[in-house]
Amino acid sequence: MADIPHKNNFDLLRLVLAFSVCLAHLSEVSGVPEFRPLKQFFYSGVAVDCFFVVSGFLIFRSYNRSSNLLSYCNKRVRRIYPAYLTVVLLAAFLIPFLTAATDLLFSGLWFRYLVSNLVFLNFLQPDLPGIFTANSLQVINAPLWTIKIEIMFYCSVPLIFLLLKNRKKWIVLSILYIASVGYAMVLLHLHRTSGLPIYQTFAKQLPGQLVYFLGGGGIYLYFSFFQKHCLKLLVPSLLFLVSKGYLLVPALYPLALAVTVIFFAVYFPYSGNFGKYGDISYGVYIYHFPIIQIFTAFDLFRGHPWQTFAFLILTILGMSTLSYHFVERPFLRKSSHYRQAAEEQSS
Repeated sequence: MADIPHKNNFDLLRLVLAFSVCLAHLSEVSGVPEFRPLKQFFYSGVAVDCFFVVSGFLIFRSYNRSSNLLSYCNKRVRRIYPAYLTVVLLAAFLIPFLTAATDLLFSGLWFRYLVSNLVFLNFLQPDLPGIFTANSLQVINAPLWTIKIEIMFYCSVPLIFLLLKNRKKWIVLSILYIASVGYAMVLLHLHRTSGLPIYQTFAKQLPGQLVYFLGGGGIYLYFSFFQKHCLKLLVPSLLFLVSKGYLLVPALYPLALAVTVIFFAVYFPYSGNFGKYGDISYGVYIYHFPIIQIFTAFDLFRGHPWQTFAFLILTILGMSTLSYHFVERPFLRKSSHYRQAAEEQSS
C-alpha cells in the first residue's frame, strides 16, 4: 500500500479547520453585529465534516501501521485524552469561580457535569444552572460532542479492518457508506416531517457521521489509485461542491468532500512544516468555545470588538500552545509525528 508524501499539508489543514470552527462559533455565540459577516465564510458543520475525513485517512493509516491492537489504542488515548481531561476539569472548577457561581461546586449537578463529560457523554449534562445564562447559548463546551464521535470512530476501525480481511474492500466500504448515508437521510426526513429536533440530533451521531470517516479511510486504502487518478477525481468533485449538486444528490457530498480535502492535504503545494511547534489545532478546537463564552459573559466585546477579537485569538493560541507543550506533548511517544517534526526543525 502506497504511503503519503512526507511533506504534506495535514498540519496546516487541521489548524485552518480548527480556526474555521472557532470563528463560526464566535459569530454565533457572541451576538456581536460586527462578527455576523463571519457566518458567510465559516461554517462549523462543514469544518467538522472535513475533520472527520482527515481523521478517517490518518486513523486508518495509524491502525495499519500499528504493531498490534494495544499499540493502536495506546497511541489514540495518549493523543486525545490528556488535553480533553484538562479542558473538562478547567471548565468544571474555573468557570464557577469566574462567574461567581461557586455554590455549584461539588453539587449533584456539578458532579453530573464532571463525570458525564469525562466519559464523553456530554449530552447528559452540557451546561450548569446559573452559568452563561445571559449568553445566547448556555452550553459550556459545545464542540466536545464530536470527540465522542471521534472515539467511536477509533473503536470502529479494528472492526472495519476485520470486515475487510479476505474480502473485496470496495464492496465492504460501499455497504458501510450506503448504510451510513441511509441512516442519516431517514432521520433527517423524520426531522423535516415531524419537526422534532431529536431526529436531527441522532442523524449527527456515529452512524450518520461514519460516511465522512469512511471517505478519508477509503482513500487511504486505495491511495495508489487516488495517486494515479487524483485530478480526474478532483475536477468533478469540485464542480459538484461549487454547484451545490449535493442539494440534488446529497449521498455524493461526503465522497466529493473527501476527495477535495485529501487532495489539498497531499498534493496542494507544500506550505511548510506546521508541525514544528507541535499540534495546537486540537487545543484550538477544544478550548475556544469556553473562552468565547467567558468573553461574552463578561461583555468584553462591547465598545472595541475587533481589538477584543485580537485578544481573544491570542488567548486561544496561548492556551492551545501551553496545552500542547505541558499537557499533550509529555504523553506523546518519541515516534510521534510532532516530535519528529520538531527535531527536523532543530536539526
